Amino acid sequence: MPLTRRALMGLALTAGALTACGTTEAPTTAGGSPTTAPTDAATAAQGAITVTDSRGVTVSLDAPATRVVTLEWGPTEDVLALGVEPVAVADPTGFASYVSSVTLPNGTADVGLRTEPSLESIAAAEPDLILGVNGSIPENAIAQAEQIAPVVLLTGADASRPLENVRDNFRAVATLLGREERAEEILTEFDAKLTDSAAALEGTTAPYIFTWMNVTGSTADLRMHATRSVPGAVGEQLGLTNAYTEPGDDAWGIGSWDLEALTNLPEDTRILSWANDDADPIAALQGNALWEGLAPVRAGNVHPVALHIWVYGGPRSLMQWADDLVANLA
Repeated sequence: MPLTRRALMGLALTAGALTACGTTEAPTTAGGSPTTAPTDAATAAQGAITVTDSRGVTVSLDAPATRVVTLEWGPTEDVLALGVEPVAVADPTGFASYVSSVTLPNGTADVGLRTEPSLESIAAAEPDLILGVNGSIPENAIAQAEQIAPVVLLTGADASRPLENVRDNFRAVATLLGREERAEEILTEFDAKLTDSAAALEGTTAPYIFTWMNVTGSTADLRMHATRSVPGAVGEQLGLTNAYTEPGDDAWGIGSWDLEALTNLPEDTRILSWANDDADPIAALQGNALWEGLAPVRAGNVHPVALHIWVYGGPRSLMQWADDLVANLA
């Protein structure tokens, strides 16, 4: 499926034609709602802002942005969490399927896939800011996008500092929107959630793994989340022991195992399988002798987790992930 192949494996972007594309993700009703965006007068009074994005490009706005097009789910979540409704987004259907920490208003304009946005659709939204991550726009189209509105591309993932990158991106978005005070309030909530969740998990000694499983017939490709991944870094903050000790790639902190690799796990290992409405990998493994013979499986230590939680998202989604870890492991 396009979502997980890009997000989990960090596939290189091909610089093809920019076309408006639909998605295959099933929409899901999400909870919560953003607050009202600031008025033009209020934002104009805050004055000009300048940020430097992941390309090293300095971008200046005359005033905080109010008409934002977002090209990746993380920035879309962060904009909504800070109380601003984007005028258009990439892949809104997929976003609604995987993100439940904020609500994207029905009818928000779709500008295409997250790696192949439509410049025509972006221009039609009349944005004052185009916000994405490195790789959101093909290199040969960035100059065209910059003719529409200022472009800011954040660092999508950095396995050397996963949670710091999440915080940096959130603060950068807040600066662009003139919502710095609100961002600090949410980040304080995030830190408190990590502290409270760690306390709830105190004394939990059983190791865990967190994986997305792609099952084809009798074989399975397991995308493994190291401590250097964003969800793995949250687990480490909560005092959990990750049984997947490989480093993963340098962006997402993700590696790959097959079912054979799980045979070395002790029976008290909790296998956390990323679930969503469109796939049930655990059901697909029923009848697989290797899977059913695994010690943790025989012991009943397999848990579908992160239903409608975007574990690569911002502070709001990661607070949900911390709650989910407590619910399944405490």
